[in-house]
Amino acid sequence: MMPVIELIGLTKRFGASHALQGADIAIQPGQIVGLLGPNASGKTTLLKIAAGLLTETSGKIHYYNNAQPGPEARGTISFCPDSLDFPKWMKVCDAFNFYRDMYPDYMETRADEIISILGLENFYKTHVSRLSKGMKERLVMGLTFSRKTHLYLLDEPMDGIDPVGKSKVVDAILSMRPDDGSVLISTHMVKDIERILDAVYFLSNGRTIFSGDCEDIHENQSKTVEQAYLEVFSNENPV
Repeated sequence: MMPVIELIGLTKRFGASHALQGADIAIQPGQIVGLLGPNASGKTTLLKIAAGLLTETSGKIHYYNNAQPGPEARGTISFCPDSLDFPKWMKVCDAFNFYRDMYPDYMETRADEIISILGLENFYKTHVSRLSKGMKERLVMGLTFSRKTHLYLLDEPMDGIDPVGKSKVVDAILSMRPDDGSVLISTHMVKDIERILDAVYFLSNGRTIFSGDCEDIHENQSKTVEQAYLEVFSNENPV
């Protein structure tokens, strides 16, 4: 089966600094994949390159639809950044209307369902600037899933959300994702999302240092993903 996206030997250099140093990732259709690693491990850079927002220094990117990296790929991938700036005048309803006008793959009926799933209906006429950090995170995620694409990239979607809200957001990801849609979630909060993951990639200093199928980790290695994560990174950064 052809991956939805495949990144091979991906590197990214900012001046003398290397954000990525040979990252390899392949996501199959319908999978929910965790891109796991500590802060400054290169997760956001990798997602931005995959989304067509940054250009890699070297390496290869293959998309399911043979799109070229950059604007062409950007039009077929829905990216949820860890933060998004909204104009002061914009209300929640305006944000959804903007996405409707901007993206041909916007789903009006699905967006209404997503607004309900995320509990945004009571804030529909509220200025985005007045939302809490957690509700802003939900809004950005809702906008992301209002598009019908094959690949959704979520950058630290749990940041700023309280523990109860995190569980609801994880459930919402399952509800909002189309049946054939793949999701790549970058986070260091392993325990929060483990129950919905099909596969994981661990990223450290811009390198893929571990990859695995979650079912294999659970059944054949008798570990949780969190235990595997702690074990790998304890060996990677011994005290």
